[in-house]
Amino acid sequence: MVETKIKRGRPIGTGIDDSDRIARLIELLRTQPDLKPTTAIRVMGFSDPSTIRRLRDKYKAAQTVSPATPISSAAGAVRTPKKPDTVRVAGPLN
Repeated sequence: MVETKIKRGRPIGTGIDDSDRIARLIELLRTQPDLKPTTAIRVMGFSDPSTIRRLRDKYKAAQTVSPATPISSAAGAVRTPKKPDTVRVAGPLN
């Protein structure tokens, strides 16, 4: 007997093609690097919280897929150096 797992909750994704909106968002963030993604989406004229979240999530996903598109430091790309996991001592501990 074949058992299939029943998926619960809402399905992932909306099926809405936002590629043109994401391209406009990337261009807006490139021309105005002081804007954050959510603020830029509002500047584009979207005010519905669901739409803002959907576009912001798709923008983040687009940035992880194609890192060739630069993100300005004002958009949250500031990196801090990592701390080492272990400390190495150059001599006896006694």
